[in-house]
Amino acid sequence: MNRLPSLMLGPELFWLLVYGVTLGLARLNLPPSEAGNAWLERLAWLLPLVAIPAAFVWTFGFMAPGLSRFWLSIRLTLACLVGLNVCLFHLADAIDYQDTRNAGVLGVWMMGFLAGLLAFAGSAIVVAVIGWKGR
Repeated sequence: MNRLPSLMLGPELFWLLVYGVTLGLARLNLPPSEAGNAWLERLAWLLPLVAIPAAFVWTFGFMAPGLSRFWLSIRLTLACLVGLNVCLFHLADAIDYQDTRNAGVLGVWMMGFLAGLLAFAGSAIVVAVIGWKGR
């Protein structure tokens, strides 16, 4: 694969696509309903467990020979950090109980972020082992 297309197909494009899907799913909860709120809460911890390993596969699967794994890893880390936070904040913003339970909605972000940290650490270990064995 050519170097320029592989740079364009980086983790930023992946998280832009995930963001679009997240916006679409969050809009399904308009007007907010009890079942929709519960579904978005479950999606907040499921999203990082699926999207972050998929971001690793996307990023290192499209990597052209000769690209620096170090810079690609930095791009992936920043894209995951920003993309996951933006997606989780939109999911939390779409949850509205219309009473005092809204005070705990930020816990949805925290739960998703912690799941994202675990998924990122696990994915990084798998990529490091695969990369180490490939040498």
